[in-house]
Amino acid sequence: MRTKFIYLLLIAAVSGSAAAQDTLSLDDYRLRVLQYSYTLKQAAEQTRAAEAAVRGSYTGFLPQLSADGDFSINFRKRFQSDRLLKPYSFSLQPALVQQIYVGGSVRDSYRQAQVNQDLFRLQEQQSELDVAYLAEYNYWNLASNKALLDITTRYEAIVREMFNVVQTRFDDGYVARNDLLMIQTRLQEAEFSRIQIENAYRISLHNFNILMGEKPDAPRHAADSITQSVPPLQEIAPEEAVPSHPSYLIAGKQIDLQRYNVRLAASRFNPQLSAGVQGIWNTPSPNYHGQTRIDGLAFLRLNIPIFHWNERRHTVHAAEATLRSSQYAQAAVADNLSVAISNAWTNITEANLQIATARSNLDVARENLSLNTFSYNEGVLTILDVISAQLSWLQAYTNAVTAHFNEKVAISAYKKAIGRYDFSR
Repeated sequence: MRTKFIYLLLIAAVSGSAAAQDTLSLDDYRLRVLQYSYTLKQAAEQTRAAEAAVRGSYTGFLPQLSADGDFSINFRKRFQSDRLLKPYSFSLQPALVQQIYVGGSVRDSYRQAQVNQDLFRLQEQQSELDVAYLAEYNYWNLASNKALLDITTRYEAIVREMFNVVQTRFDDGYVARNDLLMIQTRLQEAEFSRIQIENAYRISLHNFNILMGEKPDAPRHAADSITQSVPPLQEIAPEEAVPSHPSYLIAGKQIDLQRYNVRLAASRFNPQLSAGVQGIWNTPSPNYHGQTRIDGLAFLRLNIPIFHWNERRHTVHAAEATLRSSQYAQAAVADNLSVAISNAWTNITEANLQIATARSNLDVARENLSLNTFSYNEGVLTILDVISAQLSWLQAYTNAVTAHFNEKVAISAYKKAIGRYDFSR
């Protein structure tokens, strides 16, 4: 019978698999996204810049060699004591200076640069978590929309075929017009539903491709089924996961940076001591003969701030306030991570319950479809009853796909919240 063939067609739609061409596993897709991501490339460059800043800051401990020079020439003849002066003069003054003590600013700047380097490395790890989560979300979004598109397309084809049968029987005078209008309404509903799912699938395909740097409409398929089971996760307590999470460690590095800012704010008002040697090669003044001379000196410079109208106190208090703000920010990060971890685990548990319920409802809908098909074949039910049973089965299958999608997304969110993605490289 025709309806028996339709029932088998629906079952085939669920068990069917995408073509092997242009398919990607979750691990392969995530790897491509991580390799393409401009966010990660930007984070890597920021880390390299921080490493260079550390090397640059270390030069503050080393002696500095510099030179000042000037050269001038007169356009008109000049005399002094009735003697003609040479029209030119120059001076070159190389100096080698070693900072002995500058209030601790060199040491604190160097250590602050090291902390900043660690900070950017942690931010790179955090960016990896964000990009990996986004990759997994888009992967499962494409997989779920593809599964829904396949089944709604098949369902529309089934309803359209039944409509053609009813239309033929109506034309032959075997079916009332009311039955024809009802099956036509079901066909329009199936078509509208297919259009909605098709739009969602195209958008998910665009996001899927763009995230790994390919053309938006490039044909791609998720090799991993949305309904496949996943290994059970072990729950990790927030107090265990939070201390090692990149976001929490970043907040800790921000505190360290502000501690050094407090010390740097105070160092401006500490005594500063430097020593060096300076050479001088210049023409004499006044320059009668154009002869040059070489001279030099050694020096020791000491600067002691004495009174700056309490500028030191105000500057340090402002830096200390920023430090306290960073400490509160770390506490807030810890609370937010704890909430995210707890919520993600709750969502996983809820999704598992939804999957169990959806599977049970799907079994009931499948059995109901089988019974309605049998009753139709025996002449007890109408074709519209079979369509209603098929629609119930379609809704049950849609709920099952949605439940599996919620589970996959919740698992990805949980891995991001605990900061323990297992990247395949």
